[in-house]
Amino acid sequence: MAELRRLVRNRRDRTEAGKFVIDGPQLLVEAVAADLEIVDVFVEPVVDLWADLGVSVNAPVWTVGDGVLAKVGSVVTPQGVMATARIPDIIPVADGDFAVELAGVADPGNAGTIVRTAVAAGAQAVVFSPESVDPWNPKTVRASAGALFRVPLAETGPKGERVGADPHRGDPYHQADLTGPLTLVVGNEAHGLDQLDQSAAIDRWVSIPTAESVESLNVAAAAAILCFEIARQRRS
Repeated sequence: MAELRRLVRNRRDRTEAGKFVIDGPQLLVEAVAADLEIVDVFVEPVVDLWADLGVSVNAPVWTVGDGVLAKVGSVVTPQGVMATARIPDIIPVADGDFAVELAGVADPGNAGTIVRTAVAAGAQAVVFSPESVDPWNPKTVRASAGALFRVPLAETGPKGERVGADPHRGDPYHQADLTGPLTLVVGNEAHGLDQLDQSAAIDRWVSIPTAESVESLNVAAAAAILCFEIARQRRS
């Protein structure tokens, strides 16, 4: 359990071990369906793994005492199942023509929500900048609702424009042409893209008009609007 605790809490331990933590039965189902390599499964006695999940897990299953996983995990309401899995390889360049890049996104809940939105909108890859939260942080994994298991992580987006989201720069999103190959870049919750000196690498900016009383949107909300606008234009 000591290793499990370290993998939950420490990014460096996850990186060195090449493993991350899956917290909860539904995420484990999603991981198995995505053909991730499951290393170990830990269950409390109250959980009938096979009956509850309805899937076969090709990994050792360890039964632990009641309440043990609550002390290890990071969820408010533990579900009696945790597992470790191999971190998938990062591909050098995204395939396809639409990717989403998180540049300095620090909140794991926002990051996971953005990944979930990107996959739902048809993005073929997601990029996490080095300054962003670890994609395999348990809170990020949980907020993605399994979407992290179904989309490649890439070092860079596809060949094409890097389109930056900014509250005050560029054409309003509904007037911008977003049909070509592009990487949508969303920035840090507090400082956008400027703090990370990403501006010089942006080819074009798009904005989301808001009422004067609102400075900007939450980064996950902004990403959702822009991702589905990209999807809409590509269907038209």
